[in-house]
Amino acid sequence: METVTVKMAEMDVVTDERSLKTILGSCVGVILHDPGQHISGLAHIMLPRKSRDDTATAKYADTAVPALLARLLAKGGRQAALQALLIGGAQMFPMGDSRLASIGDQNVEAARKALAEIRVPIIFEDIGGTVGRTVTYDNATGQVLVKTLHSVSTKGARA
Repeated sequence: METVTVKMAEMDVVTDERSLKTILGSCVGVILHDPGQHISGLAHIMLPRKSRDDTATAKYADTAVPALLARLLAKGGRQAALQALLIGGAQMFPMGDSRLASIGDQNVEAARKALAEIRVPIIFEDIGGTVGRTVTYDNATGQVLVKTLHSVSTKGARA
């Protein structure tokens, strides 16, 4: 079956047998799904809060989650039936001050807050860590596949 790839700072909704897929590092993927209607949406969120002058709705947790909800409802989703999946939010870069939350942690917390505001329960989480993930969500079955990305580095060659 066809897969819809959702790029950074974008969102998409499917109402058929297609899957949704994205690759996440410190970004957070929020999936909303109405299991009875077989409607799902994925937002690839980069930052916790919207900048004043930026019109990119899907880029920010505080604007992406309500916008994704609106798209699902417009396609026939039922808010009372929606379930959320939250994936990503890795700490991809070393931080000098460990008291400060990484952008990944901030994204996760902002997404949780936005989901709580629209009263959609989180039924699955795969968050944090220090490596990225590839996420594929099967709209037909409601199954999520999360693959952890491992870094490979080579420091010279041996003869």
